[in-house]
Amino acid sequence: MSEILPANNELAIQKALELLQRGDVVVYPTDTIYGLATSITSKTGIQKIYRIKSRSREKPLMLHIATFEQFQNLTRDVPEKTLDRLRKIWPGAMAGIFLKNDTLVPSYVTSGKETICLRIPDNSLCMELVKRVGHPLAVTSANISGMETPKTADHIATQLGAHIPLVLDGGPSQHDHASTLIDFTGQNPKLLREGALSIFHLRTFLPNLEIPQELGP
Repeated sequence: MSEILPANNELAIQKALELLQRGDVVVYPTDTIYGLATSITSKTGIQKIYRIKSRSREKPLMLHIATFEQFQNLTRDVPEKTLDRLRKIWPGAMAGIFLKNDTLVPSYVTSGKETICLRIPDNSLCMELVKRVGHPLAVTSANISGMETPKTADHIATQLGAHIPLVLDGGPSQHDHASTLIDFTGQNPKLLREGALSIFHLRTFLPNLEIPQELGP
C-alpha cells in the first residue's frame, strides 16, 4: 500500500522531493485531478509510469513547468503572439502541444514525437515541486489507463497499489476532468480535448481557436 501524507506538510514534501530526485514516482494534487509524476531526467521513472498505468508507449506524457523561461527552453518556433496569449492563460488548467527543443527534451518523454505537451499548473504545490526539483516533471493522471481517475488520495492508493511509494494528500480533486488540451503547432490553435478550462474561457484569449465538430457545442 502506498504511503499517504498531507500535501501541506514540509516533511512530506521533502520526502516527495527525495523520491523525485532519485528517479522514482510520486502522486500529488494539482489544480485539476491528481497527477502521477516523475523527473524527466529519469528514464526508469518514465518507464515505471507506463507500467503502473498500463499506458500505451505511443502516448507521450505531459510536462509540468513553473516558468516561461522553462517553456521557451523546451520549445521552438513559438510565435510571440502565441506567447502573449499563453501568459494570459497560464498558470491554468490548459495543456498545450508545441514543437520541442530536441536537445533538451529526451525522446523517451515524448514517445519519439517532435512535439511536447506542457502546462504551468495553477497550484502552489506543483510549482514548488518543479522549482525545488530543478527541472520539469513528467505527469499523467493518477489512474490505470481506461479506468476512472479517483478523486481522493485513499482511492488512488487503492487503485494503483504498492507500486506508488508516496501519495501527497491535498483533499478531493478540484475538478472531475483533466486539463483542456490545445494543439499550438498549426496555423491556428486547435482543441484536442475538452477539460477543466472551458471553451468559453479559452476563446476569450484564443479567438481563432479551432474546435472540431465532434467536440463542439
